[in-house]
Amino acid sequence: MKKNEVVNEIAKRSGLPKAECDKVIDLFVDVIKDALVEGDRVIIRGFLTFEVSEYRARDGYNPQTGRTQRYGSVKTVKCKVGKPIKDAINGISDEE
Repeated sequence: MKKNEVVNEIAKRSGLPKAECDKVIDLFVDVIKDALVEGDRVIIRGFLTFEVSEYRARDGYNPQTGRTQRYGSVKTVKCKVGKPIKDAINGISDEE
């Protein structure tokens, strides 16, 4: 599902104009991004948890040249899915 499809679905379900829904999604992404840049963990209970993780520096091997190469540390974002989402995609209902 692409962003414009999400915007259309939110507009349809909420009755809000598409332009407002698009702006809210953009603001949502900006807030998450800013929090992660600050080093904060973002928890949306029942949905997703976002946190910054760092991979340490390592040596890699280039098979084309046969040489080893040093790769620096890099930060990335890890996302953990909440239990209600896991249960929904696995067909587990709340009544079980």
